[in-house]
Amino acid sequence: GRVQTAQGVTIDYERNIFHTRKYFAFDIGASASYWESNDKEDAFRTLSIYPLFRFFLIRTAPADVYFSYSLAGPTYIDETVLDTKDTGENFTFQDFIGLGMYLGKGKHVNAEVGIKHFSNGNIFVNNASIKVPLTFTIGYAF
Repeated sequence: GRVQTAQGVTIDYERNIFHTRKYFAFDIGASASYWESNDKEDAFRTLSIYPLFRFFLIRTAPADVYFSYSLAGPTYIDETVLDTKDTGENFTFQDFIGLGMYLGKGKHVNAEVGIKHFSNGNIFVNNASIKVPLTFTIGYAF
């Protein structure tokens, strides 16, 4: 992405749709985010709906470790020019990958580190795309 974020905050809600006993889960998620670009500190907001694939790598009593991947989550972005670069229209897609774990006796605490990317996939003439180089997630599963 030619536009890089400096910081941001996101609220996510994810709902499990399907899971196998040990290795795989499919969720649908929604997020609302506030971001600031790196160069000019331009503020922008995103609203996303996304599919989430979670592959469990290790399952132990204290933690379940997983790899997560989301591709082409439809997203509304409220600003289209960031750091003087045209990112296209207000419609874009959100992609992200992460490595995380569910912790504790009931596996209710969630911690994850990842990367995120917003791009319109060249469906519009301009597509500077936006890079979120590092994300940290803390959550609670109920």
